[in-house]
Amino acid sequence: MVDSDEIRTARRALGRRLAQLRRASGHTQYEFAQLVQYGRSSVANTETGHQHPDRTFWSRCDTVLRSGGALVAEYDRITELDRRLRRVSAIQEGRAASGPVASVASSSRAGLDADDDDVLWEYEDSVDARRLALKSSTDDDARLAYVESEVRQAIADNERLTPAALMARMRPLRVYVDQLMAGRQHPPQRARLYNVAAHLSGLLGALALDLGVFGLAHAYAAEAFDLAEAAQQPEVQAWTRATQSLIAFYTGDYHDALAYAQDSLQRSGTGEHRIRLTINGQARALARLGDRYGVDRAVDRAFTMLSDRPASSEVSASLALGPYCQARTAANAATAYLALGRTAGVTSHLAIAITAFDTAELAGPRALSRLDLATAHLHASDPDPEQAAVLAEEALALTADQRFESVHQRTRQFLATAQPFAHHPALRHVADMLVDRTQVGTAARPALPSLP
Repeated sequence: MVDSDEIRTARRALGRRLAQLRRASGHTQYEFAQLVQYGRSSVANTETGHQHPDRTFWSRCDTVLRSGGALVAEYDRITELDRRLRRVSAIQEGRAASGPVASVASSSRAGLDADDDDVLWEYEDSVDARRLALKSSTDDDARLAYVESEVRQAIADNERLTPAALMARMRPLRVYVDQLMAGRQHPPQRARLYNVAAHLSGLLGALALDLGVFGLAHAYAAEAFDLAEAAQQPEVQAWTRATQSLIAFYTGDYHDALAYAQDSLQRSGTGEHRIRLTINGQARALARLGDRYGVDRAVDRAFTMLSDRPASSEVSASLALGPYCQARTAANAATAYLALGRTAGVTSHLAIAITAFDTAELAGPRALSRLDLATAHLHASDPDPEQAAVLAEEALALTADQRFESVHQRTRQFLATAQPFAHHPALRHVADMLVDRTQVGTAARPALPSLP
């Protein structure tokens, strides 16, 4: 039978193993503590067997030391031994504390058949111990609340921080979520964990798209949807489908973009995502597929839904977990109409969008709206290539320190529309700016060649 000495010996051995692996990897205790995000004293005390950290610590150690989960596996084995010992102790204490009751119970069992005697196989203390375990979820709630808060903040920070900076901030959080998913939680907590993991993977997919890493973007988005399906939450499924639609749109897979948007609308029911799904997903994809009637219907539905909501001047996040705002709805409507070569109403839509985005200081949307307005100037009955070039230059200047694949693509589309004015020096300057931005030789050249 397991005893407490065996467990203490196993814990000391695990600590020594950690020390061996740490030294073999060339880390001091101080350096290693920083990598696993614990204090140096915690590392030192764990290595000597004087401290017994939780599973998260050992999982981080495995990750840093690349030990293939060996430390977590041993921690789990020791934890199971400790659980068995505590259970046996609880049963034994229950027997000692219920002497008279036990004798009564024994005498009351005298009349039972032999086959029925096994029914009364547990004591009250063991049942109470299990009840306490069910209630010991405070730590899990705290961890989940932390992750949920971090993901909500990151979605709000998207377009405010550079995609590279936000990606660097979120990747360690994704590792932490993986560690939580390897543990055990009660069903409601498990559902929360899958939901936040889906939102996190969807955000990482959008960031990978902004950085132009399309394969990774698709992989993250597919993972996000799989997590949402496992959680069986239609609203989260709808949100992840919208992210898949966004990525498909910017990778030129317009039929897929439309299919994902329509599936998302079916899953969302009457949810708050419907404005985004309709205007950002359906309308823009339909425009790229040349469906004028479909675009008109989608835009009308989006603005009708928007009118049913309380008016607000606040700009929603691009990956909004709630409804889209007026500025984003107007901006997406303008993008859809311009893809069809239509300019009616576009300028008024863009005036609303640019004012809101400038006030919110969102670099990406500010640039995209200016590029659309520049394109509108080229489509006008009296084209103004000079003003169009000024707006395009402003757009690229606004995102000079950030990489947005959407801005680069929109600039290429603008330059393609500007082909009839290829002789204009200001437009050639825009082409040169884009070449410098996308590092010639690693990205597609713009439609207007630079002067030699």
